[in-house]
Amino acid sequence: MRQVHELPEIDFTAADYCAAPLPTLAGYAERFKLGRSQRGIEIFDYDLCRDTILNRRFGTGHPRLMELLGLPEGPALAYKRQSISFHNRGETRRKLRVPLTSLMGPQGSERFRTDIRHVVATTFDELPKDSPVDLIAALCDRIPSRVYCYWVGAPVEDADFVSRTSHIVQQVHTRNPETTGEVIRGFEDLLDYVEQRVAEARAAPANTLLHDLIRATDDGHLSEQELRNWVVKLAEANTDNSSHQIGIAVIELARRPDVWAELGRDPSLVPQALREVMRYHPRSLSTSREVLEDLEMDGVFIPMGAAIFPNIGAAHWNPNYFPEPDQFDIHRPDRPAHLNFGGGIFSCIGRFAVTIEIEEVIAYMVTHFPDLRITASAFSHSPMFTSVSELEAVLNG
Repeated sequence: MRQVHELPEIDFTAADYCAAPLPTLAGYAERFKLGRSQRGIEIFDYDLCRDTILNRRFGTGHPRLMELLGLPEGPALAYKRQSISFHNRGETRRKLRVPLTSLMGPQGSERFRTDIRHVVATTFDELPKDSPVDLIAALCDRIPSRVYCYWVGAPVEDADFVSRTSHIVQQVHTRNPETTGEVIRGFEDLLDYVEQRVAEARAAPANTLLHDLIRATDDGHLSEQELRNWVVKLAEANTDNSSHQIGIAVIELARRPDVWAELGRDPSLVPQALREVMRYHPRSLSTSREVLEDLEMDGVFIPMGAAIFPNIGAAHWNPNYFPEPDQFDIHRPDRPAHLNFGGGIFSCIGRFAVTIEIEEVIAYMVTHFPDLRITASAFSHSPMFTSVSELEAVLNG
């Protein structure tokens, strides 16, 4: 049986990865199923990636991440320890998911569509139509943060705070201890904000997602602390990930005029087009897990406690599952599913709502701005994520 140190070594700072991460990951997958990097064990095979995401032998990588960042004792670390991110498969994680799974499942999220559509329309009303506009700040950040304000009954003016703070606290995934101080302050600001939102919601009952969570708490399904942790979690993961996924979708679709025009003629194709965007150029290039017991994978001994990373970008470019993976095809069959949102008990709670947000943005844009012209765009890629670092466009071309 091989040992981890015998695996091929991956350098995510290498020029080929930085220039073209998806083809590079696909190239690794053609040569080997497992590799190793400075962060841990890398998985490049679709089947092994999917199994690692779903299998009970693998748990959350967040506790190790907090150790790596050196988060000191305090409100930020206490929140992370109590949030769902810290809990492995088992009764605690299941209990925490149940109320949100009901409220934000496919049907629960669909009730948000009308309000999301309103957020999208009013946001576009504010934008200049015949001059270049920074779509990251003016659109990609605003849509998810304004939707969050709707969820918690906050004034729309709070969206800038939600957006800024979400970007700050999501720096935990850079695995860079130099960000720790800023991340701590971001979490503390967010915790204070949520405390205020919950207090105001209890004082003024209404029909919001926050009030649904309060009712679930009053019915005994969540503790008061779990209620607050979920409201923090919804803000923590909301803007940053959703913003970049919106930006990726705009760039990948608008840079293909024939696809953009086809969607404009038939907006019902938008959901399947977005599935291909998330397959072809995922926001999440990898996800993290921790090995919960000694095991063998592809003839390699993996010790308990090892950090392991399913490389979603490599899995999505596997030609055995996605023929001609380097070709962008919005008519590609919808099976197998992309792995952007994880799976099983580790699947993203907000995936249905996020998908609706992106669908409504793209549907609005292809019908209202058929001549959209991107004047500047750029991506940056870490081992974990695709990020949109620049996106400027003239809406009316």
